[in-house]
Amino acid sequence: MSNPSQPATGTWSEQDLVAAVDAGPKGPHIGAFFDFDGTLIDGYSLSAFARHHLRSLQVTPADLGRMLLTGIRGVTSEEDFEQFTVLSMHTWAGRSEDELAELGERLFVQGISGSLYPEGWRLVEAHQRAGHTVVLASSATRFQVEPTARAMGVSHILVSPVEIVNGICTGRPGGPLLWRGGKAAAVREFAAEHGIDLPQSYAYSNGDEDVPFLRTAGRSRAINPGRHLAEAARHYGWPVARFRSRRAGLADIAHTAAGLAGMLGGFTAGVVLGAATGSRREAVDLGTTLAGELGSVLAGVRLDVHGAGHLAARPAVFLFNHQSQLDVLILAKLLRGGFTGVAKKELANSPGFGLMFRLADVAFVDRQDNAQARKALEPAAQKLRDGISLVIAPEGTRSATPALGPFKKGAFHVAMQAGVPIVPIVIRNSGELMWRGATTIHAGTVQVAVLPPVATGGWDVAGLDEHIRQVRGQYLATLANWPAHGTGQVTATTTASSGPPPALPLDWGAAPRMNPLETAMWRAESADPRLRVTVSLLELLDPAPDWDRLLAAHEWASRMVPRMRQRVLEPALALGTPAWVAADGFDLSRHVHRVRLPGPGTLRQLLDVVQDFAAAPLDRDRPLWQALLVEGLADGRAGYVAKSHHSVTDGLGAVQLMMRLHSRTAEHDPDRPEPPVPVAGGGSRTGLFAGQIADAVRATPMAAVRQGTRALGTLARPWPAASWAAGQALSAVRFAGQNAAAPSGSPLLARRGGDWHFEVLDVPLADLKAGAKAAGGSLNDGLLAAVIGGFRRYHEQHGAPVDRLAVGFPISLRAQDDPQGGNRFTGAKFAAPMAETDPAARIAAIRQFVLAARAASAATADTVPAALAPVIGWLPAPVVSTVSGRLTSTNDVQVSSIPGVPFPVYIAGSRITHMYPFGPLPGCAAMITLISHNGDCCIGINTDTLAVTEPGRLADDLRAGLAEVVGLA
Repeated sequence: MSNPSQPATGTWSEQDLVAAVDAGPKGPHIGAFFDFDGTLIDGYSLSAFARHHLRSLQVTPADLGRMLLTGIRGVTSEEDFEQFTVLSMHTWAGRSEDELAELGERLFVQGISGSLYPEGWRLVEAHQRAGHTVVLASSATRFQVEPTARAMGVSHILVSPVEIVNGICTGRPGGPLLWRGGKAAAVREFAAEHGIDLPQSYAYSNGDEDVPFLRTAGRSRAINPGRHLAEAARHYGWPVARFRSRRAGLADIAHTAAGLAGMLGGFTAGVVLGAATGSRREAVDLGTTLAGELGSVLAGVRLDVHGAGHLAARPAVFLFNHQSQLDVLILAKLLRGGFTGVAKKELANSPGFGLMFRLADVAFVDRQDNAQARKALEPAAQKLRDGISLVIAPEGTRSATPALGPFKKGAFHVAMQAGVPIVPIVIRNSGELMWRGATTIHAGTVQVAVLPPVATGGWDVAGLDEHIRQVRGQYLATLANWPAHGTGQVTATTTASSGPPPALPLDWGAAPRMNPLETAMWRAESADPRLRVTVSLLELLDPAPDWDRLLAAHEWASRMVPRMRQRVLEPALALGTPAWVAADGFDLSRHVHRVRLPGPGTLRQLLDVVQDFAAAPLDRDRPLWQALLVEGLADGRAGYVAKSHHSVTDGLGAVQLMMRLHSRTAEHDPDRPEPPVPVAGGGSRTGLFAGQIADAVRATPMAAVRQGTRALGTLARPWPAASWAAGQALSAVRFAGQNAAAPSGSPLLARRGGDWHFEVLDVPLADLKAGAKAAGGSLNDGLLAAVIGGFRRYHEQHGAPVDRLAVGFPISLRAQDDPQGGNRFTGAKFAAPMAETDPAARIAAIRQFVLAARAASAATADTVPAALAPVIGWLPAPVVSTVSGRLTSTNDVQVSSIPGVPFPVYIAGSRITHMYPFGPLPGCAAMITLISHNGDCCIGINTDTLAVTEPGRLADDLRAGLAEVVGLA
């Protein structure tokens, strides 16, 4: 099977983003979903509202304190975000809906518009030109987002609702907030209502929490991503783009000071030198030229000019689209001299610039008084007749956004009266170097296009509106299709094809680093091979699959699951958290093997091969999985076993993966997704170690602050905090006491050798459930009772009765919105009563213990002790091995029950008739694992060969224990 071509990923420029839109599908069935804060604007719109409320004293000290505490602690969950949002909305309580809408519009003009990314603005325009349905999807409210959407011409917004009752804001959310899964759900609902083809659509965001949102669309891009989103982008193959920050740094302050000094100093020097000629005009022109040259050089501003030859048309009315205060410097450098201009009357008394403008005979107009403005322009017509050109912004003022505003008639009247041409000067990006309201200049290149002169001869007042429309249309066309050097036409790179977007890999196992539990398992094994934690799944196939098709299925799966092509990267000195990186030179033949059984091809022969294969250590320098096809079973059947390291996933994570990889039909699915081959990305052990050291240093002060804010928060609610702490302590003591009661182990099972032996059992799922339910227990309770009963028989037959058996079992800590894959569980230990012969009584005792164990686990809510979790990666492997060994080696047996696949499934065209899971033996005597499969319970038994000397007899005893439980029904 051929691999699909790899898409262009990595870092994209604005041109790449726009070119991909231009080359992609067109029409309203294609959506373009944009996050707002951090993606279209630099920063957070809520900050503008917070500053307003602080200035106007409309926020109470208590609300302000709670918002600051929440912000310092960090917003990492839906609960955190909801709390922060509710606190923010609380400041709006009692205000009318119209008042909040007006406030949003005012704050947009005064502040938010100045933080808009021009790159994002132009990207929205590219989608609008393509006829796409553009949507702003934000966790913010409509009062924050609507003004920007209106300015951009975007008709659709998806926002967190605000509760409005009788036109008054209550200060509470009006429904589910659009954060994490909430935003993704809103996008899917919108797409269903509006007929949007999501696999062909686009999504843009900067937030780590927006991975579910970005996964809704087939063409997603990470804009200005944080570290976690950047890692997710590498996992899913999303392009990354970074827009230029609107915030000032020290270099910008220095450039600004130098540029202002250069302009004022250059103008002053030019006027002084020019005064020697006795001509005021020559003095002003020399001053203007030096101001433009010195100011631009010292400010780090360069001009990239197209059509500069058209500037020779003098005298003329030079029109320019006014984006920034920087336009004064740009025009001085561009025109050099021989012109005057028009400015707002407030600048007449501005220090420095006011004198410059008065010397240059600039006309000062009152923008609020049309009659005065027309009168102020009357001398301009005479200046034009005298050969002095006029520079004027037809919009009348700076734009609040990158959008071109409507043109006023004054400049066109003056040109028509004087009979001089109009020369359009189109400035593309001066707002990116100094935006509205900014006080600093970013160094960079301003792109300018000078269009051919427009003759005004023959114009009359009746046709003036049409002439204005045509000239403004030239600006719009030029801004939308910026000319390339020497061509006068826009160029577009072929970043993406117009075909379907590449399919995404599964949202499974995307964590870039191991969690503390996975780190402990990984490190413990390196110090003590007996603690190896390889997990295996044996599937019986009917008939045996075609080998080439099976290989192709694994190649496809390795693209669907990037973890299958990743290896572990240990930090230098094996200290810190291991990371997952794409392996170089991935070779499928090193991972998928085949053997054939000699006759007669029995199940016992198969298990002997599988147990040896499963027990063999994995190559720790390669992706941590292998598969083996065992042919030669009777009746043309085959066995297929896949094994992986436990650090890759726990049992529930493995089932999640099976459900999504196995096919429900024997036939090949031509419409299955075909993700690209993951990009091989190396990594340095030293770089990983240094990065984690730096992260730890940065995190330590903030962690101390967060702990302090939590402590301060408890002072405001002392009794609930004390009650919670007491409950935590009582639960922990009770659970510790139960575990302390567990014996050191059965003497019969005390020996450990490290060699594995496999057996299998089957029991109908409905029967085992019914038996457990009859005694008031769950399926897992019934399995535990059966295992205890089986081991009681085994001990009795060996003349080694024991009062109690140490039984360990996992408790899943997975929440519904936890990422798939990885490990999320904790362990419990049960001092099982061996003397109890009544299976119903055993189930009742087990049930009571399991409930208490789950409650204690929920209280601790972590996979390893909270105090140990932050430092587990920094402990030497022998220490981790010692701690891990003590936690598990005192168990006689570990038992696990996993819900499996409830319907028939296939691999490479062969039906999977049985699935037998085999867990590892991390120092214990036996591991019993059950998985349900299409109505049956398939049980895999792994025993230490020194601890269990008669594994076949134990299997029979366990079968009898299952029969006891089934018989209860």
